[in-house]
Amino acid sequence: MKLKKSTTRQLSIAVGLLSFTAFVIQGLGSTWGFEEVAKQITQTALLFSGGINIYFLGVTNQKNNAEKEKSDVN
Repeated sequence: MKLKKSTTRQLSIAVGLLSFTAFVIQGLGSTWGFEEVAKQITQTALLFSGGINIYFLGVTNQKNNAEKEKSDVN
């Protein structure tokens, strides 16, 4: 799947924000007394973050292969 650079950047920002939000919610869950809900929200956010990261794994592999092919030609 090929996406525009701007979409890829937006996904990268989304992953960072999801991870940070999950970290904050997990930390504040016990303080504010909603540990179980915080756990569910955290797990959901990290699940989506992991799914987006799988996309980035494919993009990174594609870039590595392109660079390898380019260096083999030279």
